[in-house]
Amino acid sequence: MQQLIKSAIESELGTIEALPSAVADRVREVYAEFVPVYIEIIRIRDDHPADWQPRTVVPDPDVVEDMLHFTSDYQDLARSFRQINRQVKYLLTIDRQADPHRFERCVQEIISGGRGPSLMDSLVDP
Repeated sequence: MQQLIKSAIESELGTIEALPSAVADRVREVYAEFVPVYIEIIRIRDDHPADWQPRTVVPDPDVVEDMLHFTSDYQDLARSFRQINRQVKYLLTIDRQADPHRFERCVQEIISGGRGPSLMDSLVDP
């Protein structure tokens, strides 16, 4: 399963090894919750046997969108997956040297799981 999680991360975000370790850990945590459920949805949708596992995982945006219409557990997983991807992609656009305050606020937003200071605050309060 770890290899499938890694392939999903790489398909969405590329390598995360250069990210701050707490951010990389948070990415792995979100994906570790998301990927097994995503695989099960694909398995059922495509009528694969119960022991089926793909070789790699490249999340399909349509399937992720569909997850938002399932039970609240699936909705939470899909939202967390989309949120972490959006946040990490934004973090990667910030020059750590030129704007360390914004970079650090974004890092804190990611590792808090959205329960910390608002990312929008960092945009209006540099």
